[in-house]
Amino acid sequence: MPLTSEIAQRMIKASQDKARELGVAVSSAIVDADGRLFAFGRMSEAPWISIEVSQAKAFTGALLRRDGPDLQQMAATSITALSAIHGRGVMPMGSVTVLREGDDVIAGIGCSGATDEQDGQRAHAARDAYAS
Repeated sequence: MPLTSEIAQRMIKASQDKARELGVAVSSAIVDADGRLFAFGRMSEAPWISIEVSQAKAFTGALLRRDGPDLQQMAATSITALSAIHGRGVMPMGSVTVLREGDDVIAGIGCSGATDEQDGQRAHAARDAYAS
């Protein structure tokens, strides 16, 4: 199933619903398989830095086609080099989430504004909303 605007907005809503459940205010970003911003949502009380961080997390997942736990195994020098090459932040956080259908990457999902664990829970809620 291709990523559509309707699906991406449903994913953002699911991440925000999870944030409300957790009692946090956050930003959520969905990028396409090439790392381009596809959908974004910021809750009114989310810290301003969460805008860039959520997009960097989503970009990282799409660029490297890996989820957070795998990214955290990469050498810091590789992450630094990739950030320099692409001219934007690459964030190997545990909460980075990739949406896949089989072997194909559909989207990168990044959430920011809470703890990395809470951001991961929100990103997983967004991923789960893709198929619902």
